[in-house]
Amino acid sequence: MAFASRPDARISFTVHEPAQPVSDPETLLLIMGLTGSGRMWWRLVPSFSRRHRVIVFDNRGTGDSSPARRRLTMADMVGDTVAVLDSAEVDRAHVLGASMGGMIAQHLALDHRDRIASLMLACTTAGGHPAAPNARLLTAALLRPVLGPKRTFSLVAPALYSPRTLDGAPDRVEEDLRRRASDRVGGLTAWAQMSAIAGHNTRSRLSELADLPTLVIHGTDDRIVPLEQGRDLAQRIPGASFVEVRGAGHLLATDAEADVVSAVLTHVERHTAVTR
Repeated sequence: MAFASRPDARISFTVHEPAQPVSDPETLLLIMGLTGSGRMWWRLVPSFSRRHRVIVFDNRGTGDSSPARRRLTMADMVGDTVAVLDSAEVDRAHVLGASMGGMIAQHLALDHRDRIASLMLACTTAGGHPAAPNARLLTAALLRPVLGPKRTFSLVAPALYSPRTLDGAPDRVEEDLRRRASDRVGGLTAWAQMSAIAGHNTRSRLSELADLPTLVIHGTDDRIVPLEQGRDLAQRIPGASFVEVRGAGHLLATDAEADVVSAVLTHVERHTAVTR
């Protein structure tokens, strides 16, 4: 574990070197979603780090990073991300962002294009939609400091997972619960990060990402960010590829781990030459 310094925070990050001997490995930077630390990438890191360097970090207010004590903006969270890349001495990385992390990744690509080798956006949106946020997610996030992760998890689970996973693979849901229950999340984190989400809207700028290799991944059963928003996001980025994962909900890594690993590694390998 290491720390990147910001004027008002320290951001914790971990670098996973390739498990196999690789000359000049590609770097994948993973950006987690609302109230999740870098530890929540636990299902995917082993597959990604077989032949690639993988960096995960704790968004402000989670894990071992500094607490979130004020409203955050996307600019704050992008600044934290750039600080991690700088501290890890990485000039360019393939960036994968999930949910809120995908929003951060969009702003990172728009404002720091030179740091992005390729872009991967999972279960996320371009923003600017008038619909209210999912009530289960909002309620669970705000009540977590009071009721704890175990009691709020049961409230939000039907919105996070596909029926296929809830009914057919309850052991995977239990594994997630154990991980989330042990994750460090500050009392103000949900409020602070939701402030950043509320200000997210890249719809008018996404055409600027023309020629940046981009992959958008979305589950057909996503109840947090509807499938139509994923399609809209991909259509707004010139040349973006869109992978629709059948029967998967918002937590793609749990609902469709193999599909996500395959899509991400295929994309990275296809665009490895971009960093050379």
